[in-house]
Amino acid sequence: MDHDERLRLAADLTERLLERHGATIAAVGVHGSVARGDDGEESDLDLAVVTTGPEVEVPARYLRHRGTVVDLGAIAADAYLEEAGHIGPAWPLAADQYVNHLAVHDPGGFFHKLKHVHEAAVEEAAPEVFAAAAGVDLVQLLSWDAKARAAELAGDLPTTLLAVKEAAVLAALVVGLQTRTAYRNLPHALHATAATGAAGPAFPEAYRRLLDPTADPAVQVLALGRARDALCALADREGIPYEAAGLEAFL
Repeated sequence: MDHDERLRLAADLTERLLERHGATIAAVGVHGSVARGDDGEESDLDLAVVTTGPEVEVPARYLRHRGTVVDLGAIAADAYLEEAGHIGPAWPLAADQYVNHLAVHDPGGFFHKLKHVHEAAVEEAAPEVFAAAAGVDLVQLLSWDAKARAAELAGDLPTTLLAVKEAAVLAALVVGLQTRTAYRNLPHALHATAATGAAGPAFPEAYRRLLDPTADPAVQVLALGRARDALCALADREGIPYEAAGLEAFL
């Protein structure tokens, strides 16, 4: 299925949804690679169905149709706007859907409003907001790093590889939040993070090594440790909260 065929599929789905739910659907739009126009032969079709309220029952669907995976997500308009105005730990990967939409049905200009709300939230957010979100990701990275080391010592290859991959994504989120970089998708996040010096001169090589599928798992775990140390040093320099000085921090 090519780009135009995906758009036709989106239009057909939208027509069916409107026939069934009528005016309770405020907007329908394509996001992801199809909205950006950089979709390829194996790309998914990501569709956002925006309803007038949470009481409208439009079921989410994640199915393959005619060889293409269709991710149909339904969300109430107010909830979507609230999400767009929030800077959280997943922001670098979530932001693209708020600013890149191809409207299929949008009589009230909802997607323009969604983009405006998100861009205003990013512009107005204090550095501490991005730092707090980055701290959440960094703590999760430290947890996966510990799992990777324990699994590698135990000879548990599947868990080692899983932990390294999870930590790699979290590292990209930390860097994205610290640099306010919104990624197009996960591959873009990984490639962009491997090319940045934001976490110090030693970070890019370590990060590329932990991503290398041909590297020995022990080498990947060592590389993860170096990337971890670089990110912790970055956090210490930039005031990213990830450690509790005392128990009062939990209260």
